[in-house]
Amino acid sequence: MRRFLIALALAAFAAVPSARAQSAAGEWDAMINTPGGPRSFKVILQVKGDSLAGTVKRAAGDSPLAGTVKGNDITFWYTIDYGGSPLGMTVTAKLAGDDEMKGTIDMGGNATDVFAAKRSAPKPPPGER
Repeated sequence: MRRFLIALALAAFAAVPSARAQSAAGEWDAMINTPGGPRSFKVILQVKGDSLAGTVKRAAGDSPLAGTVKGNDITFWYTIDYGGSPLGMTVTAKLAGDDEMKGTIDMGGNATDVFAAKRSAPKPPPGER
């Protein structure tokens, strides 16, 4: 009986996903509110330790991104061409579960608004995070 209870406890512990299992790595369908209305785009994130790299894929063109991840807190920045001038964008978000991010976007210090993203593809295997 004792062995059964220990085995049951170990099985239950193994079935509970840990916070470390969550990863920002992968492809995300993102949306921001802008003064011109909502804008949708893709975000591709690669995680290496506490560092983020990747690409923001917009209809107006792709932009490389860089950032950090600490637990469920994510920050990344990228630059877009806005009317012929560079505009720095900074996203500050929190992972909500394993398939959603919510936060804000700072548009070059000119405006701050809502940022939201949902995972658009299955999470990559652990060796590819």
